[in-house]
Amino acid sequence: MVILQSSMKSKIHTLLRRLLESNSLFSSRSLLFIFVSSLASSSAYAAIIFIRKLIYHFNEKREYQKLRYYYVLNDKTRSAVDLSIKKNKSLLKSISLVGFNRNDWAATSNNVAVNFKTVYIKQKERIKKILIKRIDNDVFERNTLIFKNFKRSLVNSTNSIINFKFINQLLIIWNILIPNVFNRNSYLLVCQVIFLVVRTYLSVLITKLDGQIVKDIINKNFKNFVADLIYWFIIAFPSSYVNSGIKFFEKRLSLNFRTNLVRYIHDLYLNDRMVFYKINQFGIVETSPSNLKQNDPKVLENIDQFITSDITRLCDSITSLISNLGKPIIDVAIFSMYLRDNLGNGGILGLFANFAISAVYLKLHTPDFGKLTKEMQSIEGEYFNYHSNLINNSEEISFYNGLKVEKEKVTSIFNRLIKHISFVNNVKINYNFLENYILKVIWNSSGYIFAALPILLDSAASSNKSTSIKQFVTNKRLIFSLADSASRLMYSAKDISTLSGYVDRVFNLLSLLHRCHSLEFNFNDQYINDIKGTIQNDYNGLRMEKISIIIPSRQGSYNPKIINKLTFSMKQGENLLILGFNGSGKTSIERVIAGLWPLYRGLLSKPNDKDIIYLPQIPYFLQHGTLRDQIIYPMTEMEFYEQGYVDDDLVEVLRLVKLQYLLTREPNYINATYDWSSVLSGGEKQRINIARVLFKSPTFVILDESTNAISTDIEDYLYDLLKTRGITFITLSHRPLLMKYHDYLIQILNKEGEWKFETLGTSMAIESIENEISSITKVLGEETKLIKRKQEIDLMLENGDDDTDVEESGEIYYDMYN
Repeated sequence: MVILQSSMKSKIHTLLRRLLESNSLFSSRSLLFIFVSSLASSSAYAAIIFIRKLIYHFNEKREYQKLRYYYVLNDKTRSAVDLSIKKNKSLLKSISLVGFNRNDWAATSNNVAVNFKTVYIKQKERIKKILIKRIDNDVFERNTLIFKNFKRSLVNSTNSIINFKFINQLLIIWNILIPNVFNRNSYLLVCQVIFLVVRTYLSVLITKLDGQIVKDIINKNFKNFVADLIYWFIIAFPSSYVNSGIKFFEKRLSLNFRTNLVRYIHDLYLNDRMVFYKINQFGIVETSPSNLKQNDPKVLENIDQFITSDITRLCDSITSLISNLGKPIIDVAIFSMYLRDNLGNGGILGLFANFAISAVYLKLHTPDFGKLTKEMQSIEGEYFNYHSNLINNSEEISFYNGLKVEKEKVTSIFNRLIKHISFVNNVKINYNFLENYILKVIWNSSGYIFAALPILLDSAASSNKSTSIKQFVTNKRLIFSLADSASRLMYSAKDISTLSGYVDRVFNLLSLLHRCHSLEFNFNDQYINDIKGTIQNDYNGLRMEKISIIIPSRQGSYNPKIINKLTFSMKQGENLLILGFNGSGKTSIERVIAGLWPLYRGLLSKPNDKDIIYLPQIPYFLQHGTLRDQIIYPMTEMEFYEQGYVDDDLVEVLRLVKLQYLLTREPNYINATYDWSSVLSGGEKQRINIARVLFKSPTFVILDESTNAISTDIEDYLYDLLKTRGITFITLSHRPLLMKYHDYLIQILNKEGEWKFETLGTSMAIESIENEISSITKVLGEETKLIKRKQEIDLMLENGDDDTDVEESGEIYYDMYN
């Protein structure tokens, strides 16, 4: 076995040596073959791109001719096309697949719905319907276990000379970037490696050609000199082609890596398990792997920067590192093989001994760039997030006149950022000086020594000076190239340190997303499931049995209870009012019903999610959306038309909520795009919310203070409209006057979570209403007295009476309010 291995090594070395022999290096056939191959490959690639674009344009024009009805600006044409949609829904089968062959679309529509998600992209007056393959839930569950085991292994690990944490983190992320061997990113990576090898081979050719040119100049051989120049121009073409190809593969790999990682994170972050809600509402605590042993929990802040900025930097760093590491490693291997024949084993060992000593010295004096980068990204995220806060709350800050405080805060964050960047730059100056002196000065000077030693020690070298000069130039170029490759490997150590910072941040993000995505997630770091409530779906009503409303936190069910053991039951067609003061926990009940908060204990029976709609206190409006988009939200425009709806349906809904006047503001207002949260008044926003309910016609709707900005007459009309439509509603409010629309009442009595449930229309309910009327009448009577007293004071001021009477009258106000 040993003999076989040594024989194979000898054959490989002989093959490489022959490949680099000068006689075969500059033959016309070999150079012509290299030139024609690069020219043919580039021409073939350009032809393939052109043909693909031509076919794509033809198919796009043919298929999207059928979809033009979506963005016809003329209302008459739109109505006519809308009518044709209902008659011929087969037109909707025109679909463009991105990243899949036509054969992939041979699956049934059910398989497409399950295995693919649909994304619509507008392009001027056309639209693309793109299918993206879904990530199987089994993959998420498997990776959740991997992340959990990784954390446990860090806790149980002991200190060692080599810390494999970064490598393990990168390998876990790598499985997301390249899920399998046959992924297209694998092919791109292989092509990049091939181009790197070819580039190194071309570098050797150019190096030997450089020595040949010097030899011909010394010998004054004009004919060979001209031939060498021709060879130089011939080699320049494939060299430029290969360099451009390496850059192309690097950028394409980075984009593909980012696409895979972002889609994976989006599927985790934006799904039916409300991961984005858990993270953004509660600031879920994530224990940093680097601080797990110290049990140092940290809140993962500025998740928007993690997803948008850090992922991009991570993918760029990985792909650039592949080139920055791959090319020097290949160069070192091939240059060393060639130089061993020229310098001997002693020369090669001397070179590598010089490199090794320098590398160890630099390693001992290298700062922790990963930690510095991670801290800088954290401060930049805080700075970015604070500016976003200023934009989102500009009006409130202006009303409070809080510009001075906000300016001091944002300036303080910026100063921290500048201070840290200055510190990093100072660290880099000292390190770069040391690094450049060793890698540029010491290594190059040692290159001259090792390049000249074979000639100085060779007694026969003086007989042929031109050959000796050629050998010296070739050796010097190769040694300098080898030193440059080794120095780039050293520079890569700094890149690896920087990359480790990005890897750690993105890994923490993925770890948190998997933890929140898990079905056993319980808002704390313990692996014991504290969520023991039971949820029954497909119930023809709403029922709660001994449910305590608890704010999710690390304390789990031991956290203080907002409402104690809430129990009630109602059927479809029976309307419920949950009455309570501000902060009493009304909205918290809605969160538990919607599944946003965990059910720690008790039984919850509710309708299916498709049969119930939740209206929050603050109406939400889709950014950059039309008026149509706001009414049909969360349905998309394509889904709206695919299901057979037309714009006249929305006009009818607007008429029902008395907003038809919006359509008269300007022509084609249904397609207008505004910042609707600013354009519409408070009452109009709430009526748009009711319009969404009427459009979808659910069985149940939960209204959280959804009519408090609407006038009383419109409010009466809307509640009667919901009853007429057969929509059962549960209202959360602090206004007792809404009891007249409901059949049941849950009144939250105090901050200790006490409550009472009663049927409206009973003597107890009537008595509570009479008490409310009595209190209102008393307040109105006091108002009459205040108005009368105000008139008396005004009269006294006009007559110039003594101020004493006015001051004494203040006692009346004091008595009335106390």
